[in-house]
Amino acid sequence: MSRTPVTVELIRTLDEQKIVNSLVFEAMHIGAVIVMDGGAFLRPDGTIDRERIHAQLRSSLSRVPEFSMRLMHAPLGITTPAWVPDEQFDLRDHVSFDDTPTPLTGETIPALAGFDRPPLPQDRPLWDVRFTVLDTGEIALGARMHHVVGDGEWGFSVIRRVTLTEPQAPDHAASLPHPGRAPRTPFTIPVVALRRFLAANPTPSAAWREYWRKPFLKRARRAGGRCIRPFKEYWIRRTGMRDRMLPDTRTAMFDVDASLAGRAAARLRGSLSDLLVAAATRAVDDDDRGIDMLVPVSHRRAGAGADSRNHVSMARVHTAPDAPLADRVAGIRATVRAIVRNEEKPERPRGRMVGYATLMQLSDRPLWFGDARVTRIAFLPAGDPRSEISVLGTVYDGTLYTTVASRLEFDVEAMTERIHADLAAEAHAQAETADDARREAA
Repeated sequence: MSRTPVTVELIRTLDEQKIVNSLVFEAMHIGAVIVMDGGAFLRPDGTIDRERIHAQLRSSLSRVPEFSMRLMHAPLGITTPAWVPDEQFDLRDHVSFDDTPTPLTGETIPALAGFDRPPLPQDRPLWDVRFTVLDTGEIALGARMHHVVGDGEWGFSVIRRVTLTEPQAPDHAASLPHPGRAPRTPFTIPVVALRRFLAANPTPSAAWREYWRKPFLKRARRAGGRCIRPFKEYWIRRTGMRDRMLPDTRTAMFDVDASLAGRAAARLRGSLSDLLVAAATRAVDDDDRGIDMLVPVSHRRAGAGADSRNHVSMARVHTAPDAPLADRVAGIRATVRAIVRNEEKPERPRGRMVGYATLMQLSDRPLWFGDARVTRIAFLPAGDPRSEISVLGTVYDGTLYTTVASRLEFDVEAMTERIHADLAAEAHAQAETADDARREAA
């Protein structure tokens, strides 16, 4: 009788940077809150029907086998860590419930997503969910996932896999597939890496060229860095570095009609994403050097990177001091387009780096978690917590939902209002036109 083959998926070196130490590991948590109708999953007493939720999760997560994988580190840092099946995986270890009616506000989003808890344990799959009763009678599905598991595009693919486009009652007989078989020892990881390297480079000359394509000293430093990680962690604790590198933040949110916001962007000859980034640069105090911001750019085009969990780079965009909104949109569009097309970018001036902003499309039609309709969503920006501003907009079912995060010393509500004003300009203009028409008719 054949045994289940061992599964080993080495992570990329760039992905490893997201777990290089405890500070980066904690900073690279990403989160979301998915709000759904409560009737389908609430008992008559207003509490959450745990067993019905678990039945639906078993059905939904059977479509996300990656969520039963954990990281295993190679001995002596010879290679990058690898994803291996967690043979002890238990769904209930990753799910919690809160029956206390809670409001959905910018301030409560982090807690609803689980960010009031310690970082995710690194000895099991790097995600968890919390279901909370909202004071509206809805249920919030709050989720945390680590960025090393996947980037935003991959995370959105997970949401599309765990939801449906039509309601479907939970199947209580559903079960999760066996996660697979992990290596008995971490020494299997370098063996697997070597086998794959030789398979990709079958001749001695090809293997020699490929190995020396990267400087040996760079490889040695990388392996050494993995080995001295315990000493780095001691220094982080000894110097109190966490408080400086991971300051507390606050969040705020708003939503606008995506079609009207898109029209406002089109009038400025840009996309909705361009407008959101431009509005974010106007939301902070200006600088005589101008304002710079990071914009994630996906490289999953023409099939490239489709099977990669992380396939995004950061574009640095620049806006001149006191530049009008139209000029900011045009400059941002030109920079991002040049990166997407692999064109040479002209040398641009550098301004004050304030943070990052991005927009992502989730679905243009309603989604269902089992037989509960998803009514709205909120995603937490995954930027550097030291940034002045981090902005994440998501288009779902005709509405643009935007979350803004900033350090405590900044007025996140005022920044959010400025972004909202730029994105809602078309709606305000239509409202004024309608008011004028009513006055003329009267």
